[in-house]
Amino acid sequence: MTAAEYRQAVEALPYGKRLPGAVYLLDPGNDPVIPSLLRITVAELRKRLEIGTEFNLLKFHTASPKLSFLAYPDFEKAPHPALAEAVIIDLVTGKIRRDDYRARANPPILHRKETLLPPDHPLREKFAKLTRQEEAAGLLEDTARIGFRLNWERTLAEKGLGFKGHHLAETGEPVPAIHSSPKKKIHRHKTALVRREISKPVKTLLELGQLRRGESFLDYGCGHGGDVVAIEKIGHEASGWDPVHAPDAPKQSADVVNLGFVLNVIEDPAERVEALLDAWQHTRRALLVSTLIAGQEAYDDVRTFGDGVLTSRNTFQKFFEPAEIQALLEDTLHTEAVPVGLGIYLVFRDPAELHDFLASRARRFIDWESLSRRLGLLKALRAKRDPYDTHRELLDAFWEAVLELGRLPREEEFDRLTEVRQACGSLPRALQLFIDRFGEPSFAAARQRRKEDLLVFVAAAQLRHKIPFNQLSLRLQRDLRSFFGSYANAEEKARELMFAAGDADELEIAAAQLDFGHLDAKEGHFSIHHSLLDELPVILRVYVECAARLYGNPREADLIKIHLHSRKLTFHYYRDFDTAPLPELLTRIKIDLKRLFVTVIDHRTGPEHQLLFFKERFLAKDHPDRRQMERFSARLRKLGLREETIGYGPSREKWEFMKHHFGLEVRNHTA
Repeated sequence: MTAAEYRQAVEALPYGKRLPGAVYLLDPGNDPVIPSLLRITVAELRKRLEIGTEFNLLKFHTASPKLSFLAYPDFEKAPHPALAEAVIIDLVTGKIRRDDYRARANPPILHRKETLLPPDHPLREKFAKLTRQEEAAGLLEDTARIGFRLNWERTLAEKGLGFKGHHLAETGEPVPAIHSSPKKKIHRHKTALVRREISKPVKTLLELGQLRRGESFLDYGCGHGGDVVAIEKIGHEASGWDPVHAPDAPKQSADVVNLGFVLNVIEDPAERVEALLDAWQHTRRALLVSTLIAGQEAYDDVRTFGDGVLTSRNTFQKFFEPAEIQALLEDTLHTEAVPVGLGIYLVFRDPAELHDFLASRARRFIDWESLSRRLGLLKALRAKRDPYDTHRELLDAFWEAVLELGRLPREEEFDRLTEVRQACGSLPRALQLFIDRFGEPSFAAARQRRKEDLLVFVAAAQLRHKIPFNQLSLRLQRDLRSFFGSYANAEEKARELMFAAGDADELEIAAAQLDFGHLDAKEGHFSIHHSLLDELPVILRVYVECAARLYGNPREADLIKIHLHSRKLTFHYYRDFDTAPLPELLTRIKIDLKRLFVTVIDHRTGPEHQLLFFKERFLAKDHPDRRQMERFSARLRKLGLREETIGYGPSREKWEFMKHHFGLEVRNHTA
């Protein structure tokens, strides 16, 4: 089945609830009015994946060949049944994701059930009558807020309405909208921190270049306002609003809105949806959301409360599973949320900006002078005068743009093309001047790197869903056509790469050919320091980028371990990795690409603390401190420690005992 055939079949569906991104309908079984291609696909997937009849609704995604099986146990009995479980299958890549909503306090619910049924279904008119009643009562006007169970119940209570079967009925006096439904008073104001530096999420935003020159910033739930002051100091229009510390400040719409560690301190799941939607409504370009993640719990005295915990200070904290918070963002805002750090997500208004951002993460910096020197191609060219002598700054900037793009830039990509033409006569002559100076292989290497970067972007996108070509920016459309001839060709190459990245033998061969990193063939692991990510072959880069789509920025981790045989990666974070001779492990983040699941393991607690020995194994051969590290490791070997037998090494507690036993003193990388 091709993507075109799939789209044609979905468009031919004679009924169903049609939303911007999908068509929903009750599973029709062998109903002949449903296109045979879809009937056969559904039946085959049910058989192969053992998907039972409890998954009674189908969701055909319209942006890409993707199918979801949805379980609504009370579809016929409940007027607005809640989603219990979902199985999402990418028909292009074969990737499967399972989301269980049973334990969630505020699951998505259904409205307008009659639209899911064929015209002759016996329950269609019963459901339609309820919808007409709800429309007349003004219940369905704010579609964004009523899609979750608790928010819907609150909407009903505000109007004094309820249900008797599938009939709308008055229940008594309307109940004013109130939040914090649990009876216990929570001290939310105590969760606001007095910051002496920019918060981690906002620092990430700045490092990613996602607060651009001239853009405005709103801190939604600003606490004491530390981030607002910091953003103002670097020259941006910044404002903040907080229900406790700045309740009278106006909520001004801004290009970038920060919802930093707000959702996790709200004990009412319905209010979380309200806060998220309100922040999104004030967002013009990008929303930054951060929450605490399961595995980060560091409280000594907590009590279970709602779907989170109460601390000894009577504050509430909700520790989200990564899949849970991402589903909340996407189910509420109906657009993709991109993880950029642990518990940190970016949501873009414009899909083209989203894909530009993802493509930029796959792009590597090219130091073309170093590259040319390494290739032995740098030429002095002092014999004759050329435009470079008088236009050095202009041509350096132009060549950097050429190498970043891997092609000649357009007017909107480099605003000094007129000056380049005046200096060199034409753009091809300016490019030839570069080739004369640095050699054709330098330009060819830059083109190859850019082509690989694009391939990594397109391949990693296959992990979640196909990107429609018209949702890409003009620059990305131009790049894909320039390097692959067409978007279809790029996707075909990407599928081949994804298929290879799923082959353990291919991964092991790629790792074995590298002269850096630590390959543990016995355990099937390959580990490197984050500084070497750009040096990986494309098959390993796409493997890491797929993990980044589920977690965030792998460059924030100290070590990246690729599990060659189990489709997993682990990111390791250490205390003082660069300076400590034996860094202590703080956190591990394990990404399961097969199950699309992220697990966070906190190593700061527990009876023993793991240290990293022989850390030069994971660094570049030319690392400036490598010789000093190797001398330190030689002393360790004299103590009987060996790389091949200790793994990462003894615990901190055992090492302290060994130091005392041998009378050792460790300073920097010496012992």
